[in-house]
Amino acid sequence: MGNTKTIFVTNGIVHAKKLIARGLKTYIIGGQVKPVTEAIIGTEAVNNMKKYNFTKSFLGTNGIHENFGFTTVDVEEAMVKMEAVNRSYMAFVLADHTKFDKVTAVTFADIDKACIITDRLEKPKYRDVTVIKEVMK
Repeated sequence: MGNTKTIFVTNGIVHAKKLIARGLKTYIIGGQVKPVTEAIIGTEAVNNMKKYNFTKSFLGTNGIHENFGFTTVDVEEAMVKMEAVNRSYMAFVLADHTKFDKVTAVTFADIDKACIITDRLEKPKYRDVTVIKEVMK
């Protein structure tokens, strides 16, 4: 068996800087830079991701809804998130309690495609449709 070392792939410039500062092997995908978040988005980013298969992916979201799934406000960002979920063995969505029952412009994954990590779950109905992990400060 070969030595397996964790490798990180990100579309976030800020995240990449933090990972390399810790001495972790990091790749950043190419594409259009979204100025507000410094995230790489769009068709070129999605095409760059097609060479990777992820053990785990961690994504943010603007909204979580039992019927509309995980949503975001930007179609180009949604394309990247959708590809990440589809290429992941396990996907995790990080969201605080305010994101539940919200729907924004573009769905990037169905509710059952990711485990949700949140500060607290105020709507127990979500336990029936996906895995929820509550993390207290």
